[in-house]
Amino acid sequence: MQRTAGTRRCLIALSCVLPVVLGACGSDKSTGPADGTADPEKAVLVTSDIEHFWKAYDLGGASGLTAPFQAEYLDKASPGLTDFIASRNVTAASLASMVQTFPRYFADIRGSTLRLATDGAVQGRIRDGYRKIRDMYASAVFPPVTFLIGRFSTGGTTSSNGMLIGLEFYGTSSSTPLDELLLFQRDNVRPLDSLPVIIAHEHTHILQGRAGGIATHRNKTLLEQALMEGSADFVAYLVTGGNINGRLRDYVLPREHALWSEFQVAMHGTDVTRWLYNQGSATADRPGDLGYFIGYRIAESYYARTSDKRLALKGIIEVSNADEFLAQSGYDP
Repeated sequence: MQRTAGTRRCLIALSCVLPVVLGACGSDKSTGPADGTADPEKAVLVTSDIEHFWKAYDLGGASGLTAPFQAEYLDKASPGLTDFIASRNVTAASLASMVQTFPRYFADIRGSTLRLATDGAVQGRIRDGYRKIRDMYASAVFPPVTFLIGRFSTGGTTSSNGMLIGLEFYGTSSSTPLDELLLFQRDNVRPLDSLPVIIAHEHTHILQGRAGGIATHRNKTLLEQALMEGSADFVAYLVTGGNINGRLRDYVLPREHALWSEFQVAMHGTDVTRWLYNQGSATADRPGDLGYFIGYRIAESYYARTSDKRLALKGIIEVSNADEFLAQSGYDP
């Protein structure tokens, strides 16, 4: 295939971006129980890092300078961004490379990401979700949410400082140019209005970590990890009506029996490479992260079979025995 000058520039810059792009959106687990308030109205939403990023961008980061990203963004990092920098190996050079690789995309999302700090509607929907989970799950707490710009590694993750949301995934509009992006990014970028969904997903991971259970197991099996991720998607659906991996439904449902048979062969092992965190190796014949949807369907089945829905939600969040939970769910497509 003949490569244009723009394509060559993109491939060179991706040498800094691509190693992290292959991660999965919303795929991380908590590094420890995060503290938070029991009152959704007092939950902290940290937006200062977004303002710092775009200041660095305006001071020369957009043209490839690394010094502004270091001085104005990384050196002024909030506690949540500090955790993210360490876990995702974010550097000033990687940020400068990213915005030069996707210049029209970042120029376009600048306004919508900055708008988050003052957007009462989106922040209100986030707190609406918090109120709903508080009413459904008595043990809910609400740690801080830090909104940041990463380097297209993940749309959301967690740390002991709460939920960390990569806002580079959540600033699109109907006119945002997507042709610069790779498949992984195009599959996962969304409008600002979708933030409550990823926050509910990551919030579930926080609650799983605080509850113990399989979230605290070392060397988790494929079944345990699929249950953690799929359950987070299912709880997010209950809370917001959205699913960050809903794109998988049309692929999975016609093939569900065959995929489940394949999953069962591997589910007690620890190799997740065909099922989780593998969007970078996805093909048209097999999308990445199919284990999310298998876990979602197991949680959905468990919830449907349990008459007391609050008890069902508690069981989904606090599951400690994956095989027992699977049996109780009755899932068998």
